[in-house]
Amino acid sequence: MSTGEFVWATQLSLGTDLTPRSMAAALVRSELYLFPEVVDVLPTDRADAVVIVHDGPARPAAWRAELEEAGII
Repeated sequence: MSTGEFVWATQLSLGTDLTPRSMAAALVRSELYLFPEVVDVLPTDRADAVVIVHDGPARPAAWRAELEEAGII
C-alpha cells in the first residue's frame, strides 16, 4: 500500500558480493519491482549490500527470498 507521503531507505545485505555495485543494484532493482512498495534500489559502498528505497513497511525477508528464488543471491 502506497502512502505517497514518505519513502524509507533500508540497507539490504545480500550475503554475497555482487560486482560491479551499480550493476548489482540494477539487477536487484529489476527483480524487486515485483514489490509495489519498492521505489528504487541504490548501490552502496559495499559489494554485498544495496539500499532499498520503499514506500511502506520494509520487508527484507520477502525481498531476500525473492532474490534467492531468482538465483541472484
